[in-house]
Amino acid sequence: MSFESDKSIAFLIAKTRNILKNELEKELKPYSISYAQRVILIRLCEKDGLTQKELAQDTYFEQSNMTLMLDKLELKGLIKREPKENDRRAYLVTITAQGRELKELLISLGDNVIERAFRGVSDDQKAKLASLLQTLYENLKNPVS
Repeated sequence: MSFESDKSIAFLIAKTRNILKNELEKELKPYSISYAQRVILIRLCEKDGLTQKELAQDTYFEQSNMTLMLDKLELKGLIKREPKENDRRAYLVTITAQGRELKELLISLGDNVIERAFRGVSDDQKAKLASLLQTLYENLKNPVS
């Protein structure tokens, strides 16, 4: 049996992730919000007042990219950063009322893309896929030695 990269699980996951992200970027474009900004805003709606480092960890973005993304959100008036008490090097990131108002729209746009992606897929298949992907993630996050 020969290896075909186009049919490998890793390639299929990456390809699917990329098209999901690209499709969501198209949906977000009229609102001048990027995929990454959407992720950050939704996370802050769920867990407000995180440090930049915690936010990077929670959203799986590189900390080095987080500052630039937060700069853009702050310029739009969607978040604000304040120095963390007792730690001048850290900043707490909070979502503004204007940012919070976008939550339902951002979720709805994401739901639209997911609905298109799962056309013809049963609820049972969706649940199995979610479970399988979670297992793969846990296996790689917590390797057995």
